[in-house]
Amino acid sequence: MLELLLILSVFDPHKPLIINEIYAMRHGNHAVKVPEDTAATDFVNQRINSVTTNIQNEEQIAINPLDSMNMVAVWRDFRLGYRRVGVGYTLDGGVTWHDTLLSGTPYAWDSDPGVTVDADGNFYVVVLSLPEGASTSGIFVFKSSDGGVSWSGPYTVVDENSGAFEDKELIACDRVPDSPHLGNLYVAWTRFYDYANGGINFAFSQDGGVTWNGPIHIGSAIYGVQWPVTAVGDSGTVYVAWLDFYYDQLVIAKSTDGGATFSDPVPITNINNGWFYINPDLLVISYPSLGADVNRESPYYGYLYVAYADSTTNRGSDVFFRRSTDGGETWSPPIRLSDDPDTSTADQFHPWLDVDQNGVITVIFYDRRNDTNNLLMDVYITQSFDGGETWTPNRRVTSVSSDPSASKSGLIGEYIGLDTWNAKPFMVWTDTREGTQDVYFGMDTTEVSVAESPVAVEPVRVLKQTVVRNYIELSTETDEPIEIYSASGALLRKYPSGRRRIFVSDLPSGIYMLRAGRTYQKFLKVR
Repeated sequence: MLELLLILSVFDPHKPLIINEIYAMRHGNHAVKVPEDTAATDFVNQRINSVTTNIQNEEQIAINPLDSMNMVAVWRDFRLGYRRVGVGYTLDGGVTWHDTLLSGTPYAWDSDPGVTVDADGNFYVVVLSLPEGASTSGIFVFKSSDGGVSWSGPYTVVDENSGAFEDKELIACDRVPDSPHLGNLYVAWTRFYDYANGGINFAFSQDGGVTWNGPIHIGSAIYGVQWPVTAVGDSGTVYVAWLDFYYDQLVIAKSTDGGATFSDPVPITNINNGWFYINPDLLVISYPSLGADVNRESPYYGYLYVAYADSTTNRGSDVFFRRSTDGGETWSPPIRLSDDPDTSTADQFHPWLDVDQNGVITVIFYDRRNDTNNLLMDVYITQSFDGGETWTPNRRVTSVSSDPSASKSGLIGEYIGLDTWNAKPFMVWTDTREGTQDVYFGMDTTEVSVAESPVAVEPVRVLKQTVVRNYIELSTETDEPIEIYSASGALLRKYPSGRRRIFVSDLPSGIYMLRAGRTYQKFLKVR
């Protein structure tokens, strides 16, 4: 079989992109009223939540690694007039969504949800549960083994009722194939009002979330810290990064024994403000969105990546990126991910980062570049195919800008969600185009994933590189003509058979498809 030295996908340039036609109908499992788009984008803009009488925000999403058409999204849901956790699932790649509220925790309110999935396709949702008045709180996990259709639990991570308040929890799963801790689940959170064991706490489960070990205190700080984010790196190393607003730093600690013990934290970067407010009184927290490259075939195997927002003296809020090539000990200088002009004062905020199974880095964030009043916001996306060295031009995801003042801007939430599969992004965010805060889902319609392709080919190993600069080196001479297509399916080049090296130096940077006979493969051309 033909091999390319790059990231691979499958594509049939002669088949229309039916996914565009499906999404043009703009409905899920319920009738959806969507205002006319005000901007042309290459992304689906699809509402998930079926009840729109109140606000929904703080979203996350996860893709089933055994079936990329199956996804689960979670969010903070106020449809009952007080905070609960909504969950939605799709079995057809996002064409239809089904949603409900999770229930069964011991307190009246549920909040701050996170979601992950294990290597066997089991989904896990973590929630913060608290009584009305928020005098105490507990952390609980739900599990679904049928793609999000039904849920067991809740299982208790921590619920000590000691006057301490647990906050800002997220969940991660070890899916690293060679990890000695494969399948472990990890939850990190912040504990307040406990002057013995406050600060960053951590727990792990070795039995699919039913029982939990911990809490384990990470670092020495018992106050002045918040927003821990967990990622699993090479060989199952567990990394937890968080905001230390006492010293205005992002810091990181790691565990090499499945979360039983952690190293002392080391700094990632200094920041100007741990949290700050932007128009109109919208809270932005400089949390670290963390990811790791765990693909052994990737030249960037073991790299760690972080994206974060920070206030600046002359640009408002901006989104930055750093990477570590030595297990988090040292970090690169910052890269500003927004490509609007340096003179712009538009806010960029609420970034989320993901690294797919091939090592492709994707970052999404809110951006106000389209509004001279610096109020209306859109979701933008950028990707790196070379370990964070270079980034694709920012692309607008949302077809309608959102107004955060439409309904309680302070409650718009602190984060949005992203997961990727074969470099294809799947996103969820808070959207106000229908007059209130709704959960919207987005995916790129200019690419098709392996699961969506009508052409079935065996997976091809990523060998040496993930990007192409001047030429494509094939493994053998081909017996078929070679064709190069744009990501949207337009034929750009045709070469005769019998070649091994295809020069593409004059092509603009972008995503392309190569066809040789019945083989379709994707590459990223960069200058």
